[in-house]
Amino acid sequence: MIRSNARPAPRLGSTTLRFWFAAIAAVGVLALPACATTVGGAAEPSPTPTASRTATAPSPTPVSAEPEPEPTPTPTPTPTPTATATADPPYNGDVLVVTAEDIEGRLEVTAMVPGVSEDGGSCRLELIGEETSASATSTAGNGVTYCGIMSLTPQASAEEWRFRVHYESASTRAQSAISSVESTR
Repeated sequence: MIRSNARPAPRLGSTTLRFWFAAIAAVGVLALPACATTVGGAAEPSPTPTASRTATAPSPTPVSAEPEPEPTPTPTPTPTPTATATADPPYNGDVLVVTAEDIEGRLEVTAMVPGVSEDGGSCRLELIGEETSASATSTAGNGVTYCGIMSLTPQASAEEWRFRVHYESASTRAQSAISSVESTR
């Protein structure tokens, strides 16, 4: 008689069969929605998105025998002051014409610069359309600078006289609007 060391096959009990049957049924139930289609034949999108994980291994950092040099800091540029070609004082305001008269064919004008009170500034009467001008030195007043009588003889008739007064000092520059002499005749 030949003896065998083989064991007889185990018999599956009812509990084991129920477990396997339940597992196969669960896989089938989970697989059915993936195969389902709508009436039109297009697959319906899954109501919940699925996420997948991908593990990435960190890449090795190469090791150098020599240390890397420190980066050289970039110097911050400093603004440099620029010199102006002319040292004109700023325009500070208007010159107000106080009087403008025709005295026997001569134009005589007085003016003032409000908001500035200084002696020694230059007042200049400019006749528009002619290259004639007259000057006066300013006098300080109470909150104003006065330009005394500036007088010149224009070539044109008094009805055509148009003029402007300019004022300039070390700290102030101003000018009047173009004016004319009103006839008193």
